[in-house]
Amino acid sequence: MAETYISKVNVDLWKQEVTLVWTGSDAAAQQKGPFHCTPGAGISGVNCDDVATSKRSGTDCTPKGEFSVIGHDRFFSKYPEAEWVTRFQDPSRGIALHYYPTVPEFPSSHGCVRIANKEAAKRIYDNTKVGKSIVSVNGELRPNFNNTLKRGVKSQDVRKVQLQLINKGYQLSADSDFGAKTEAAVKQFQKDKGLVSDGICGRQTYTALFA
Repeated sequence: MAETYISKVNVDLWKQEVTLVWTGSDAAAQQKGPFHCTPGAGISGVNCDDVATSKRSGTDCTPKGEFSVIGHDRFFSKYPEAEWVTRFQDPSRGIALHYYPTVPEFPSSHGCVRIANKEAAKRIYDNTKVGKSIVSVNGELRPNFNNTLKRGVKSQDVRKVQLQLINKGYQLSADSDFGAKTEAAVKQFQKDKGLVSDGICGRQTYTALFA
């Protein structure tokens, strides 16, 4: 019988989900996810959506691309609450998939992929192989839910909110400009969800929009 193990861990930055690809004779019986996660938020002024930037040290970005698993640790010695650690990319950066007790709906780590489900993190730890299993990180980051957006703001977070509104069927353009049409779309979305319809994208609106 062929050995069963995780051949690839897929990390979708936009959905904030981890899914598992198994190989081997018992692959069909294994849990594949998705499992909720949060990636690196990046330091101020750094664009973690840029592939080359995401791979650099000192950015607090989760690196985008495909990387081999390079090691495992039961927990981080400096952060013992981070358990079932599966390392990938550059060992000097300390980037890994791991369980963490706090996993919000927006990017919040220092570059690692924090997984909300402890059993899922342990499963990855137990069933990935150094030099053989791959971690694949793709997609754009969600906006930072701590950044309140309102009419007059121009930013990439505005564009991401516009894209999510479009994905949910609202009519507007993703032009990074929080103008009258975006404000109207946000107000309508808030009304549809039973929220205060003020046209301002704060924590409650973000949470409902990306649910």
